[in-house]
Amino acid sequence: MSNSKPRARTVLWLAIVLAAATPLATIPAATAAEPEAPAVSQQVVSPEAKAVLDRMTAYLRGLQTFSIDTHASRDEVVSLGYKLQHNEHSTLVVQRPNKLRADVAGDIRDRTIVFDSGKLTMYSPDDAAFVKVAAPDTIGTLIGTLLDMGVELPLIDVLYQATEGTLMDEARGGVLVGQTEINGVPCDHLAFRQASVDWQIWVERGARTLPRKILVTTRYQVGDPQFQAILNWNLTPRIDANTFAFVAPAGTVEVPLDKMATTEGDTP
Repeated sequence: MSNSKPRARTVLWLAIVLAAATPLATIPAATAAEPEAPAVSQQVVSPEAKAVLDRMTAYLRGLQTFSIDTHASRDEVVSLGYKLQHNEHSTLVVQRPNKLRADVAGDIRDRTIVFDSGKLTMYSPDDAAFVKVAAPDTIGTLIGTLLDMGVELPLIDVLYQATEGTLMDEARGGVLVGQTEINGVPCDHLAFRQASVDWQIWVERGARTLPRKILVTTRYQVGDPQFQAILNWNLTPRIDANTFAFVAPAGTVEVPLDKMATTEGDTP
């Protein structure tokens, strides 16, 4: 059994950062009737569930600097509906209003994304290539732009909730399931339904209303593939001059913007 990763399609990934899962905030409305989940009404978000999510949102939007260490898994549906689970580890560092860094190491692809005051760098170590593009001036505006482009960023839905958006816009129903623990941390367990996605979130109880776990199930696809992430927070991360700087490793090439339109079919 080989541990090597599949050879990446450099220009294609650098153009769209290999969107592996549709962000919650960009899922379109359903066009056909759907069965009702046993625990979640299609029309109502309970006051208890909304209250927990509102407290989480208010707390996240008050944070100026933080980092999140995440262990995640995502399903890939292959031939005949067989599911493969891929694992990844990511570290996300945020300094409002205009600095962000994400480093991801996974079974399929490693990648680094650095945002600093209107400059965005996307780097694929598997391809030894990177691209630099102009970007919005703030994290909030950047997140909205990436969502519109379909670009995947680790925990982009959490950042969306923490800046200018809300996942509740697409929610058709939601409930407070109950209380549990995630890695020893007492949490409220919430469940929501959207047009083609069910998502669950576990929110820390008490003064620090931080999301601790996320589970997304994509319905109407063979195998109902899932994405799951456990979030470990640091509200006083160590930040230095190199945190939001990208230095290209030796042998790395920059992909010029005039090649961004290259399609996968054109890539050797």
